[in-house]
Amino acid sequence: MPGVTRITSLELGDDEQFDAFYATYRASYDRDFDQPYTARDKRVGLRDDGYESHVGLLAHDDGGALVGAGWITLPLRDNLDFAYIELFVLPSRRREGHGRALLEALLAASAERGRRTVLGEAAWPVGVTDAPAREFAEASGFELDILDAHRELLLPAEGLPALVVAPGYRVRSWRGTCPEEWVEEYADVRRLLVQEAPSGDAGLENEFWDATRVRHEEERWAEQRRTPQVSVALTEAGALVGHTQLLFPGDSDEVYQWDTLVLPAHRGHGLGLALKVHTMHESADLLAGRRRIHTYNAASNAPMIRVNEALGFRQVAWVGEYVRTV
Repeated sequence: MPGVTRITSLELGDDEQFDAFYATYRASYDRDFDQPYTARDKRVGLRDDGYESHVGLLAHDDGGALVGAGWITLPLRDNLDFAYIELFVLPSRRREGHGRALLEALLAASAERGRRTVLGEAAWPVGVTDAPAREFAEASGFELDILDAHRELLLPAEGLPALVVAPGYRVRSWRGTCPEEWVEEYADVRRLLVQEAPSGDAGLENEFWDATRVRHEEERWAEQRRTPQVSVALTEAGALVGHTQLLFPGDSDEVYQWDTLVLPAHRGHGLGLALKVHTMHESADLLAGRRRIHTYNAASNAPMIRVNEALGFRQVAWVGEYVRTV
């Protein structure tokens, strides 16, 4: 029987409260194809800065026990009509109405802050037809905007393709901090991801990126104990025309393949594959002892799917990006 759900605010500076929040977050991950972020990752990531603000909410049952939580991410320099939400409930306490109450509170908080379009994700394993996360989203008035494929590459990777860089181009890599000579161009490439990669019909605009934000991201990653290995493609004249990122969290054996983008005028030369192969070589020491690499891309993005499968990635899950208005 549904019971009473009491909603309270998450205070990041309250160590005891945050520890309870994080324990609930970890316990709510009952799927193997994805793993929760570390406590340090999550605490730093939920802290407000000049680019995003966050609202964290906690769900308690009528006895005061913490049964779930969620948060809103509010962009501050772009996409000012949008809010991104995520929520979770302990597996043993689902279907008691706590998720619904938590969602309603998150939607209300988004509307109070002037956000009219809310985006959220639901993930489910390949081959599953009755996915509770998807059913919850759709029953709550969310509509599927775009379907992403989640692939993983088990480590150690075997049979990587040879590194082939097309004539007229070169690839370079860095770990940690972008060289000053490239930071402005690198920010320009980062800014174009929404425009140049499949991103659905919700109406998202390009994110705000400049050199200052690149440096801010690097500082935050260092605070989270995340190590980035980044590779870029350059023309013979030295113009930066593409990039890819591998991110290595501290205190975890997971690896994340994040943004990969080649500018339209330079596609068709195999640069996406070259960037990823080069990054694998450059980060061999960081990959040692890790379990797997995760990557996500739109199910409609056939060129990137071919690149990932050439590297040995195999699909393990679907991720639905859902949208609704409030």
